[in-house]
Amino acid sequence: MFTASADGVDLWFDTVGAGAAVALVPGRGDSADLYPERFVSPLVAAGLRVVRYDPRDTGESGDGGESYGIADLAGDVVEVLDAAGVEAAHLVGLSMGGLILTELAAIVPRRVLSLSFISAASPDPDAGIGPDFFDMMSDDPVGTFVNAMHGATAEDRAWVAAEIEAAEARAGGRRPEAGERHQASVYRSVFPALESLGSIAVPTLVIHGTDDRKLPMAHGQAYAAGVPGASLHQMAGMGHLPRPDQWDEIAALVVDHITVGQE
Repeated sequence: MFTASADGVDLWFDTVGAGAAVALVPGRGDSADLYPERFVSPLVAAGLRVVRYDPRDTGESGDGGESYGIADLAGDVVEVLDAAGVEAAHLVGLSMGGLILTELAAIVPRRVLSLSFISAASPDPDAGIGPDFFDMMSDDPVGTFVNAMHGATAEDRAWVAAEIEAAEARAGGRRPEAGERHQASVYRSVFPALESLGSIAVPTLVIHGTDDRKLPMAHGQAYAAGVPGASLHQMAGMGHLPRPDQWDEIAALVVDHITVGQE
């Protein structure tokens, strides 16, 4: 299915499952395929409706142009929720998706039921970046994703290769310019200050790897310290991207976070 952004960019999305809505926000340069089926399926099995979309410049969505910012990327999420008939959703954001979640919590808080940050960039200017932060997609996409993990095995690499093959079959694979365009959108943006995290009033889960070489643990700690009542889960041995078994653990944490108190 498709909808259009406020500035006319085609946005691909789909939904699976039924129940309370969970919207998955990908990271820098990533499409909906960043979230694997082994993460999505447990959410659906828990009675949740998962909303997936390709951010502009990724997957089946259109060319986003050269001048958009974080506010536009956040607005795209709102357009997708509107098109899916979702009034409010639980939001999950990975990497740069964390900044989009922060923006959404600031500009449309009524649309946000809960927040789950995974390996997420924070608005803390002192959190810093890791040595691999500027690594973008190389000519070896499998190697790029594996290198963003920590301690990946041969089985993990085979899993990544199958995931990338499926993503390429669905939407042609990752576009070379997507990461650079998304990164540029951050540079031209003014997003909510660190202090604004204190105004977030929804249940918040923060999941961050101890071996993240793109965004250090300080980012996760900034969310945990800044958002009232936020829960921080430090994933021992996880890099910036989860390994397959870590996705299983993250899915269980997110399901518990979303569904607690709903029964």
